[in-house]
Amino acid sequence: MRIPLIGMTGDERCVDHHRRATSLAAIAGTLTGVGIWEYDWIARHSCNWQLLSVLLAIVVTKLAATLWYRLTY
Repeated sequence: MRIPLIGMTGDERCVDHHRRATSLAAIAGTLTGVGIWEYDWIARHSCNWQLLSVLLAIVVTKLAATLWYRLTY
């Protein structure tokens, strides 16, 4: 695999590192979003429905992908 901007040649390890980094970033973003939502819920007694809908979309997508990969591979 050739990386166009850098000019380096990568292999499966490059793809695996990218997958792991993306997964870790998604987990960190989700936990941050949950923390912000819980702070609003507990401290301010208000619910940010837009943030909650984004968090639910992340969770549903993750569970659907996990189920899909379990059943097809």
